[in-house]
Amino acid sequence: MTNLIERAKDFYKLALTDPVAATVEFLADDFVLENYLPEHIPFGGRYVGAEGFIQYLTEIAGGIDMGPLQMDEWCANGNTVVARGVEDSLVRSTSKKYSMVYVHWLTFNDDGQLTNMREYNDTAAMGSAFKPV
Repeated sequence: MTNLIERAKDFYKLALTDPVAATVEFLADDFVLENYLPEHIPFGGRYVGAEGFIQYLTEIAGGIDMGPLQMDEWCANGNTVVARGVEDSLVRSTSKKYSMVYVHWLTFNDDGQLTNMREYNDTAAMGSAFKPV
């Protein structure tokens, strides 16, 4: 198995430029993405499979103008990679900007396919930007 941190970085590069190709190259058949957010943020929840991943990215694109993901810390243990970063985005419906720290927890199977992605976000920073004035 290649270095999982490098594999995770490659996943993000492809997912942000060609999400459909990323699903083919990186996602296991049983892939699950979880990002539980306050109810007023439209893209929180649980997304299953390649279809769910594409739906998630589509919902994000409809809700925010996301700036570049600045992932500055990576660690791996076994089949798990954890990435920490900062996101600066603009909420389309409110025209409010937010900056938040996030952590992504990625689990790969023994074949190097991504089986689970769990996002942990600063929901206070993000949530207040989604609330209308």
